[in-house]
Amino acid sequence: MLGRYGRLLKYTPLLLVVYILYISRRQQLFERFLANSSIEFSDFPPVYADALVDAQKENKNPDYKWPKLANPPPEEQTTIPPNIHFIWFPNLYHEHLDVSQIPAIGSDAPRLCREHNPDYNIWTWNETASRQLLEDHYSWFIPTYDAYRYPIQRVDAIKYFVLYHYGGVYMDLDIACRRPLDPLLPFPAWYPKATPFGVNNDLMATRARHPLTLLQLKQLTPRNKNLLFPYLTIFWSTGPQFTSDLLKMWYFAPWGGQSREYIPGTSKENSDPDTVYCLPLPFYSEQYTFFGHSPGGTWHGDDVKVVLWLVDHPLFFGIIPVGVFVVFMSALRLRRKRGNSGVEGGKLN
Repeated sequence: MLGRYGRLLKYTPLLLVVYILYISRRQQLFERFLANSSIEFSDFPPVYADALVDAQKENKNPDYKWPKLANPPPEEQTTIPPNIHFIWFPNLYHEHLDVSQIPAIGSDAPRLCREHNPDYNIWTWNETASRQLLEDHYSWFIPTYDAYRYPIQRVDAIKYFVLYHYGGVYMDLDIACRRPLDPLLPFPAWYPKATPFGVNNDLMATRARHPLTLLQLKQLTPRNKNLLFPYLTIFWSTGPQFTSDLLKMWYFAPWGGQSREYIPGTSKENSDPDTVYCLPLPFYSEQYTFFGHSPGGTWHGDDVKVVLWLVDHPLFFGIIPVGVFVVFMSALRLRRKRGNSGVEGGKLN
């Protein structure tokens, strides 16, 4: 048995290195895809792009009257329709009111979005309406929906169903509009860039029936796994990691993103209706932002500190498997050494 283990261990370091290089290369290609697919100033009408630059230079406040676009994008299946979706499940965050009370006590986000986008359809989905949507159109998902261990997983799941069914812009209640969103609609879909890797899911926008969103719906049930820690379970099963992984799957799949990837230098306006774009940090943060942010993280538990530390120190994602391997090797060698000592002792007796 030890001989068989020995042959396996002989090649394990090489296999581990190859695996780490493979994962690193895929992540590098995915990050390059997000960078190449970023929405830029040149994608906005000149009058709006100029207003954004002037506001940043002059540090103008959110009350600045942004120019109204003469011809807003039509509500078609090839572009994002003028819909804004919020989700509010009352008392969802009762265990963490010390972190943030925004969803529990109400949010100004719907009002501010209506103020800046008076012609948009703005919905705030509650538990009853969310479940009715599933019962009417997606009853196959209800067993998974009911089986979720944490309520926030149901909120996350509804995000994808709402976007697939109606299309539009989804926003968490700790995000609000600071100006008209019209320049962000003439795209099939976009996701905001996360740091250091991937995309976020607190803000998303897609056209209705986008195939990437359909892929997300189909993968919610297979990803419903308990990873012991609440944050990890939520993060991976329905949260930001789920969104990033599914976009990565879409990009690398032979039937997915590579055939519909945006080619830098071409017109985004005439791109394939299934193309997915990335909303870069300047348009998602406080620099040229279309959105305002309040402190969030209401679903974070105590285990989040460890995970966020690892996110801020990505080198440890490579060190951890190496460390596990070293511990395994040391334990096996100690076992072999003890076994050999026992045999030698038998000979002496």
